[in-house]
Amino acid sequence: MWLPSEEPQHIVRGNLKISHMPDLGYIKILEGGNESLLLIKEEKIVAAWNLNVQSLEETYENKAMDLVIISPESRIEVYELDDNMFSTIIDLNEECKLPLPVEIDFLLEKVGESSREEVLSKYRIIDPSEDDIDNLLEDYKSKIGGR
Repeated sequence: MWLPSEEPQHIVRGNLKISHMPDLGYIKILEGGNESLLLIKEEKIVAAWNLNVQSLEETYENKAMDLVIISPESRIEVYELDDNMFSTIIDLNEECKLPLPVEIDFLLEKVGESSREEVLSKYRIIDPSEDDIDNLLEDYKSKIGGR
């Protein structure tokens, strides 16, 4: 992916929140052997690129989105761009454009799903208690024994 040789304005390093998202810019995510760049416009991801650092294989568009991994060890950088630079980057990286923009929430959800409790809470799934399990077993045994 072509990026400007002079660094654009750097917003944040290491923390990803909706308040850190510029209207125009990109997010760089370094995770293990992968580097991902996501171009963002008005809280939507409009282009995606991924590089496997070991094999130097580049991936674009939706396939690159599937390869985005964010863990507590990930290095995250957010950069803000002006209109002209953003348009230039989009034009020079046409192969990275997504067919349909993706809401930035997709990326923010990947950040928060680190523990089982958080995932269960997010989807309002209640862990069954020991009493719930005992009741289910008793109910099942009574139905099997009633044949």
